[in-house]
Amino acid sequence: MNMNFKLLIPFGLAAGLMAQAPPPGPPPGLPHLLAGKFGMRAGFMAKQLNLNDEQKAAMKAIGQKHKDEMKAKHLAQQDARKAFQAVMEDPNAKAADIQAAHQVLSQRTLDTALAGHALRAEMRAVLTPDQQAKADQLREEFKAKRQERMMHLRKGLGMNG
Repeated sequence: MNMNFKLLIPFGLAAGLMAQAPPPGPPPGLPHLLAGKFGMRAGFMAKQLNLNDEQKAAMKAIGQKHKDEMKAKHLAQQDARKAFQAVMEDPNAKAADIQAAHQVLSQRTLDTALAGHALRAEMRAVLTPDQQAKADQLREEFKAKRQERMMHLRKGLGMNG
């Protein structure tokens, strides 16, 4: 039997098994950082901030109130990003086409940012001053960890910075 063919058999079997296996979930130690789900992050923050039941209910209500709006804004931003990328990849695109697509993307990005800012401000108003300070501290810690991860990623990819 040809040596290359012998090597293909185990790889083919492994690929078939991997295709049948469900995708792995986030590591159990860091679901709040890796899952990207608002509910998981909210649960982590509620625990860290020691929210009472009334505060938890208020936060949940605020999140539900803005859920559809935020989803629509994120989808509109994604669509605008895809449209901008398509124009950028078009060798026949004119500068005016690129500028128009960029303006739409910029506006959708701003719309999403403003809605997110309003949502966070509404949620922040539910917190006590001590909880607000703790939330600010946690946000800074998350930001530092994210920057550290990005630095390691860049270093691993051979990029400076």
